[in-house]
Amino acid sequence: MRLNGRIAALLVLLAVGVAACGGNPAPEPPPVVAETVPQPDADSLAAVRAAERAAAAARLCNEAAAAMAAGDYDRARSLYQQAQRDYAGTDCANTAGGQLAMIDAVMVIRERVHFDFDKSNIRDDAAAVLQAKADVLGKYPNVKLTIEGHCDERGSIEYNQALGQRRADNTVRYLVSLGLSADMFNTVSYGKERPIAQGSNEDAWQANRRAEFVIENMGAL
Repeated sequence: MRLNGRIAALLVLLAVGVAACGGNPAPEPPPVVAETVPQPDADSLAAVRAAERAAAAARLCNEAAAAMAAGDYDRARSLYQQAQRDYAGTDCANTAGGQLAMIDAVMVIRERVHFDFDKSNIRDDAAAVLQAKADVLGKYPNVKLTIEGHCDERGSIEYNQALGQRRADNTVRYLVSLGLSADMFNTVSYGKERPIAQGSNEDAWQANRRAEFVIENMGAL
């Protein structure tokens, strides 16, 4: 009986040891599920890119319009050309052609003509410039221009005032002779009061003996 008791005790100890060593396995942690971020489809990406291009082109057009308002037509031309080159198909690029045509017209219309010393007759080089103006102005019959007559610094204020008026008047007469309506033009003389070149030398005098062309209603272009 004592032997059997010892065997039973050993069996109990063996069972406890097996349970302590083997035991039931610890429960596994739940799997980690990665959060999925929805990816934009091709149409959405294309719409975003189109919106970005349109916004960039619009900025160019706004800058170009500001340059035109400031009279910087060379910069305006460059900006509109960039819109056509880099952002084809946008609203800005589609309207740039018309704006460039208007800039070309403005540049021709605003080009100065010059005069010889103490003269108001139209020189050959001025005649070519005026012919180009007439070709453009014929397409825009509602444009109104003020033609300014200017002189160099030599002579009295009164004399140059009259000389500047003759230069403006002769310029109008020449344009009318090319088929334009006299109603398109007003004239004013500033004599020697508004030089564009400083100095008492022939280069400055030649630059200041001129007629300027001011477009009064840009909306007619």
